[in-house]
Amino acid sequence: MSTIKESAVILFAAIVTGHVLSNVPLAAQAPTVPAPRQPIVVPQGSPAPARPAASTASVPAPRAAKPGEVESDPIRCWWKADRTAVRVGERFGLVLTCSVIETGPVTVVPVLNQLEPGALSLTPFEVVSGSRRDDLVVAPWRYVQFEYAVRLLSDGFFGQDVTIPALTVTYNLQEKGSGAQGRDQTYILPALPMRILSLVPKGADDIRDASGQTFASIESRRFRASAATTTAWIAFAFAGVFAIFAVVRAAGQFRVREKGIVRPLPAPSLLGASLSALTRVKEDAAQAGWTSELSRRAASALRVAGAVALGRPVTQRVVGSDVTERDGQLTVRAGWLRRRRVMLSASTTSRTIARGLNNGHGPGAQTRANLESISDALGVLSSAGYGRKADDDSSALDTALTESTQAVRRIRARTRWPGRTAHALRSFVGL
Repeated sequence: MSTIKESAVILFAAIVTGHVLSNVPLAAQAPTVPAPRQPIVVPQGSPAPARPAASTASVPAPRAAKPGEVESDPIRCWWKADRTAVRVGERFGLVLTCSVIETGPVTVVPVLNQLEPGALSLTPFEVVSGSRRDDLVVAPWRYVQFEYAVRLLSDGFFGQDVTIPALTVTYNLQEKGSGAQGRDQTYILPALPMRILSLVPKGADDIRDASGQTFASIESRRFRASAATTTAWIAFAFAGVFAIFAVVRAAGQFRVREKGIVRPLPAPSLLGASLSALTRVKEDAAQAGWTSELSRRAASALRVAGAVALGRPVTQRVVGSDVTERDGQLTVRAGWLRRRRVMLSASTTSRTIARGLNNGHGPGAQTRANLESISDALGVLSSAGYGRKADDDSSALDTALTESTQAVRRIRARTRWPGRTAHALRSFVGL
């Protein structure tokens, strides 16, 4: 009897269990398995991001790839730090770059608000500041980049490897034609190891330094290149204008001028010829002693210098190479391309200089002192060159020649452009 009761109970339990199982859906009875990541079809030959990264997002099954198309991940992101080892409290640069697909019937729309510097959390690191650069589009990819300034404020990580935590990037897929938007999906960016007070992290498999180039550096170099190119073209334009002026000026030197018309030599050239003559006289006198001819040559040079200092005209005559120098004349060669031989002469005497100094419109004190030295030297040299034959006082002639040479050199320094500029400035300020 007990055996029959036990059999009935077991049969009833089996019937009830079979009824319950028959009402449970088949999907609930099978074990749950994460859906694999599905790629997106893009045209073949399209450039891909430089660094891949793993993703745990699941995408609905796409259409099959057609000929000429390949499959690619919808989004890829990677870290790049400007160094591999930092100190506690030291700021370092951290760059996050993501590439998303914007081609074909599907567009990847990432949620970028969570990547803003104020919303990003990288515990135990602290994001101090950051900015987002302009996006770069290289079909079929759009590159998005954020730059952060990060630091670690903790004294418990000395000599350790501290990882920048894995980051989750949310995105969804959007159809271009209908505008339908899929559900939110996630992309997990792997952690980045950082060494605290060490050279490289223990887990680093590549010790080569990463490039520090970012979108900002590219824009900066492009701007500098454009500015340098513009400056170069401006400089070339100025050089072309100056070249035209130089050619015109050089051509003017070869133009046929009317007979007797000569462009006068400037004051520095006249004084330079006078100094050259005085120097040759000094050398000859030191070798063979003073003669009447040397005294007359020195006096001729001083007459030219005195005329320039007084602002009086100097006779300039262009002659050929067969014309000899006469008494009272100086010979000078002028010109760069067409060398010409010019004879210089002036009628300046000690009495002429005295009248120029006492006419009420005399020059400044320094020019007056120089002219007085030239006047005294002219008196001594003229007496020795044109006076009666007598024993010349060599010491007096040497002294006169030395003092007058120094005076001519000072006058010449004032006629050059540095001296003229300094004199004009002193006159402008009232000195």
